[in-house]
Formats: sequence, C-alpha cells, structure tokens
Amino acid sequence: MLDFFRRYQRYFFIVITIVIVISFSFFGTYSTMSDGSFREQLAFTRVDGKVITRHQLDEMVSFISTDSTDKLLFGGVWGPNFLNDGVVAKDFLETGLGVILAMQYPQDISPDLRARLDKEKRYGLYVHPQARFIGVESAWNYFAPSMVSAYYQMRSSTDPLEKNALIARSSLYLMERQFPSPLLRQVLRYQEKQNSYITPDRSLDHADLSLYGYHSIEDWFGPRFLRVAAQFIMNAAVIAEQKGYRVSKADAIADLARNAEQSFQQNARNPNIGVANSNEYFNEQLRRLGMDQNGAVNLWRQVMLFRRLFQDMGSSAFVDPFTFQKINTYALESVEGEIFRLPKEMRLNNFQALQKFEAYLDAVAKRTDDDKAKLTVPTTYLTAAQVSAKYPELVQKKYVLEIAQANKKALESNVSVRDTWNWEVQDKSWDQLKKQFPELGTKKGATREERNAALDSLDEKTRMRVDAYARSAIVEAHPEWLQEALANAQPMKVPVGLHEKGGNSIFAGLTDGKDLMQLLDAAPLAKESASNQKPATKAAAEKLANYSADNTVYYRIAVIERASQPEVLTFAEADQTGVLSKLVDKQLETYYSTVREETPATFQKDDKSWKAFADVRDTVADKYYDKLLKTIRTSYAAAIAPEKAPEEMIPDYASTLRLYSYMHEAKAKLQKDPALIISSTREIDTAKRDGAAPSAPATLADQWKLERAPYQISRSGANAMLNATDAFNLATGEWTKVNASSNGDMNFFRLQKKGSGATEQALTSSVSQMRNLLSDDAQQRLMFQILEQIKAKGAISLEYMNQISERELADPV
Repeated sequence: MLDFFRRYQRYFFIVITIVIVISFSFFGTYSTMSDGSFREQLAFTRVDGKVITRHQLDEMVSFISTDSTDKLLFGGVWGPNFLNDGVVAKDFLETGLGVILAMQYPQDISPDLRARLDKEKRYGLYVHPQARFIGVESAWNYFAPSMVSAYYQMRSSTDPLEKNALIARSSLYLMERQFPSPLLRQVLRYQEKQNSYITPDRSLDHADLSLYGYHSIEDWFGPRFLRVAAQFIMNAAVIAEQKGYRVSKADAIADLARNAEQSFQQNARNPNIGVANSNEYFNEQLRRLGMDQNGAVNLWRQVMLFRRLFQDMGSSAFVDPFTFQKINTYALESVEGEIFRLPKEMRLNNFQALQKFEAYLDAVAKRTDDDKAKLTVPTTYLTAAQVSAKYPELVQKKYVLEIAQANKKALESNVSVRDTWNWEVQDKSWDQLKKQFPELGTKKGATREERNAALDSLDEKTRMRVDAYARSAIVEAHPEWLQEALANAQPMKVPVGLHEKGGNSIFAGLTDGKDLMQLLDAAPLAKESASNQKPATKAAAEKLANYSADNTVYYRIAVIERASQPEVLTFAEADQTGVLSKLVDKQLETYYSTVREETPATFQKDDKSWKAFADVRDTVADKYYDKLLKTIRTSYAAAIAPEKAPEEMIPDYASTLRLYSYMHEAKAKLQKDPALIISSTREIDTAKRDGAAPSAPATLADQWKLERAPYQISRSGANAMLNATDAFNLATGEWTKVNASSNGDMNFFRLQKKGSGATEQALTSSVSQMRNLLSDDAQQRLMFQILEQIKAKGAISLEYMNQISERELADPV
C-alpha cells in the first residue's frame, strides 16, 4: 500500500494542488464579490443625479461623527477624529440648522430619539449620599445655570422631535462640551472639601458623570441623524459648486493640516500620543480612520463647500452699530443696592409647610392670642427644659465627634465558601442550625456526609438563608475581626445633634438617644489626658470605643467638643428630622375627635361609623386652620392697600403669604431707621451659598433674621426676583414694596445708586450678538430653500438602512 502511494505521489500532489488553488480562487472571489456588493450598495442619489454608495456615505459619517473637541475632552486619547474641527456642533447645532434638519425628516430620525427619550426620563442626576446640596444640579446652578432649564425642558417633553425638545437637546450637548464631566467631578470634590464633616464619596471617582451616559454626538442624536446631516453636507456641496463656489485640493489639505497642527499642540504633552510631529500625527489619524489622504481631502472639500455656501450667507447680514448706541444706553442702565429676603428655610411654599410652621411655633414659643391675630414672629421662647417636658424630640444637644465605623455584615465577605460549609456540618453548629431551621431536624444528620446531603437537598432560597446565618455566626465567633476593622477604619470629624427621643441619621439603628448622650457626656474629651480619669469616665470611653445601636454597625467614637446645655431645634433643623409632620398629625387627630361631633355628616360613613383620620385629614386641616387662613387674607389685604387682594385664596396660596406682614413690618422698621440693618439682618455671601451647607443661627431668634446681599440689575437682565420697573423708578435711598412669589419667597430692595453699562465693550458685544443672531437666521432661511431642492429630488434617504443585506444577516456585528 505504501509502495503504491510512493509510486504515484507526484500525481497526488498535482491533484491536491489543483483542488486547493480552485477552492481558494472560488471562495476568495466570492468573499470579494460579497464585500464589494455590500460596500457598493446604493445609499442615496445626490441632487445632481450622482449615485452615492453606502461606503462613501459611511466614510463621511465616520469623519464627522467625532471632532477635535471630543479628543480634547477625552484627554487626547486616540479615537475621536481631530481632523474635523466640529462641523456638526458648530455648523448645525450652534446655528440651529440641526433642529430644522431633524424636524424636516421626523420619520427617519424618530426611531433613534424615541428610544433615547425613555432612558432620559428615567435618568437621575448625581447627588452626594450625605449632603443633598452637593450634586450635579447645584454645580450647574453655579457654573452653567442654563443647563438646568434645558435639562428639565427635555425631561418634561413627550415628543423628542418637538422644536423645544430638540433645542434643549442641542443646548445640553453644546453646554456639556463647555462644562464636561472631568471638570464637574473636580467641582464636586471641591465642594466636599469645603465641608470637612462630609465623608468623600468613593464612588464619585468611578461614576460616569456624563449626562445620560452620552459621550458622542451619535449617543445624543443617534446614527440616523448623522447620516441625514452627512447627506445634507454632500448635497449642499454640489449646490455650492453649481453657484460658483470652488475649493481646491490644496485648500482642503491646508485646512486639514491646520486642524492637525492645532490638535497636536493641545495634546503634545500626552505621553501616549506616540508620534513626533504633526505630520506623523496627521498620518496616524488617517490610518485609524482607514482612509488615505485623497479620501480625507475629498470629504473635507465637501465640508468646506457646504461651509462657504452657508457662511457667506450668514456674513452678508449687516448690523449698524449706531442703532445699538441708544438701545444700549437704555437697556444697560443698571441699579445697585441691597436686597432683603426671607431665609430659605422660612419660605412656606404650600399648606403643609404652613402647618409645620405653626406647630413649631406652638411648641417652642410663648404666643398670645394677639400675637396670633397679628401674625407676628415670636420674640419670647420657652426654655429647653420646658420644651423637652412636652416635646423632647425638639431639644438636642450638640457634639463634635470623631467617628470611625465598621459593619459586621461587611466582615462576612471574609468568610470563604469552604469555611462556611465546614462550619455547618460541625456538631455544635448543626444543633444551632436545626433550632434556626426546623426543616433540617427532619433529615438525617448523624455524620458529616448525611449533613452535607441534608443541606444539598434544601431549595435554593433556604440554602442561601442557611449559608448567610452560618457566615454571621462565624463572624460572631471572631470578635477580634470587628476590633481590627474598627482600628483600621478611617475616622471622620462630624458635628452631631442628639435628642433623647428619636434617632439620628449618622448612627444606624439609633431610636433613643438618651443612653448615647449619657455616654458622650461622661466620656473624656479627646484633648484631655488619660491619666487621673474617674472610673465612670474610663468606662464611658471604653463603651464608646465599641458602640453599636443595632449590633450590626459598630462605631469608635471620640468626643472632640460638646455643648454645655441642650438647646431647642430651629425650625429648619426640626423640619429636616421629620418631627414636625408628626406633631401636626397629632394635633389634627386630637382636633378630629372633637370636630367630628359638630358636623357628623361630613365625617361619617354610610353605616354611621367614623371615617379614618387619614381619609379626612385634609378636611380636618381646613377646619383647624380656617381662622388662621382668614387672618392671612385680611392681613395681606391691609398690607397692600389700596391695591386689591384676591377675593378668594386657596390654602396653598394663602400659606405663601403667611409672613408677608412680617416682611412688611421689617421693611418699615429698616426704612425708618437704617442703622438697624446690620443688627437685625444676616449678610449672605451669594457666591458661596449654593456650594456650602447653610450655617445654623446662633439663637432661636436669629433664625427669623432676613438675609441681606448686594444686588444689581439692568433693564435687559432677565430676573424674576424683582420688578424691574419698580426698581428703576426709585430715587437713591428709596425702597421697593415687598415682592411675594408663589414659592413663598419674599423680598424688598433698597436703591443705593444707578449706573450705565453703555460702554464701548458692551456696544461691541451687543453688535456681535445681533450679528450672530442675524447670521443664524440667514443660514436657516437658506437651509429651507436648499431643503426644498433636496426634497424635490429625493436626495436624502435612509431607505437603505431598512434593507438588511445577506451579509448583515450572517454577521450582525
């Protein structure tokens, strides 16, 4: 047999070679034909009748989908196309052309945007877990306030292709490029450091702070929008050439080289850039795009033709600077002075807030019937002991503590699966398990093998409960693990307010603070020497070194400072604890038991039994506070006379005016004697207010002091706080009336001086702004004209995206 193969091996080799060559030739050709068919698939036909293939369109889309700003924001890493200086962002979104384009092709773009809208409505902005005043929205309010309104505009929209929704989407994309996530993270970290009692959020380093998790124009608008924009550019380039515009290859190369040089200089210090000069940088970008220089030049020529067509139209808008001189003189006239506002905590924005406010005053202040009738703010208060006798939850004692913590549950992760299973089959452990899980007592368990079999026979949920119990028992048997964890935990310095009745958000499981307060009062201060300490002091320190309110979370506590006496909570502090809502309900429930006898028909069911308090709470509240609401209406009408007050006021609206008479009287006192301004108001640094926790007032009376801050407004400045007409009609030293808004905010303003902002710089700025507006308007008008031509010839189409080729079916990736 072997002799046969040796004799004819030459012929076998020839036959095998022929078969291999034919096979490779056939399958290689087939692959090439298939690939070519896919690449040469018709995408659309331009206005000049030229067929554009899918490959040609995809190259344009790939080229414009990222730009040099993306590269800069991503730290200079490879990926974004720096040869594109931002054609979509600058020429479509900033000018408003993108909104028009999307609205003209809603059926094509809708699937992508509607799929994104569901995610966007569910999205929540980052908020620090320990301090709600630290978060994305607060950072926006300070650095990019327009992002807040655009975010909520998008969130409230039901149709992503509605004009306002598209404008909001474009604005958010553009503004986030100005205030990107790396900068946002730095701001949040800075806010943390400004408040030393806040523990840094470790998850912040890894959290994706990019809005909605979007990182590119395709994430924001979808691949269909980019393809429509690319087709528009290619059609507009043809129309530009028809109108006589010319862009040579040399012009395109020079523009691309300029973009490359600019990006190279921005990223030259990046150690991962891997190239020596801008020429290598240019070539490396082309390699990563999968195209040669001629391909890139051809694409950029079309972009430049599109730009010249539209930018020439935009630059043709003429603005006469002399027109703005008189306008600026009037519009930029300004007034400067001081504004006086209610503290944020006193702005009662609904009926529930009013109820809590009145319950608080009843609990802590001495008020006569005359005080209630005049709606005055109290000046005399009960002592802490008097308040504590009836409302102990409204009295607290303040401490500054150094706290480190360890969680027993977290220590369970140290227990391996093998150790867990070994523990479960031990004799003593098995007896514990049978008591905790009676179903194990019905199974054989004399030997380790039988116990393993019994455990394996349990259903999945029960076995998980058994394993969890075993891990917990193992941790309990090793108290040294907890001590080690506490010793290694990083302590933090925290101001704490404790009261005898009720818990505290810092200490898990704390429902009654009396015992802890006794320990803190008996313990030595951290700065005190350990020598010559009394036994009771040492005992308290030892208990605080291993303290737990729930036997799960343990704390190592050292006392840095402590107040000498308990004090009554301010209204803001009491409201934050939630105790005021409970006080209101208690008052109303007591009143309900009386008032229902007066009008039983209102509060009885059909079977004559009394309705549950929860079902009639609002009705009871209306009756309980009816006299107060009438007093507010009467007081407000008297304060604004001769103006007429509304004849009817719903409780929510009347509640916002509860402190109007207080503001009116405060203004009258300050107006009569301006020397009282310093002593009877609190100066507020408006620049720092949003970035730091508000400081507590020194006394209960201080909480009612008005906030005072410098204030400036121009005629053209949009502002809802003040009535600009009233402010500009004032003479120097005069005061506005008290302004009240629907959210409970109230203010009045004292004019100190008037000024004019009509400078040459302001005039130049106004002319530039108007030129940009007219330029955008001219480009938008041109776009409508060009879209008419394009639509007439069907020169933009995404039909090819609905036709799945055989190759895509075989390889969906």
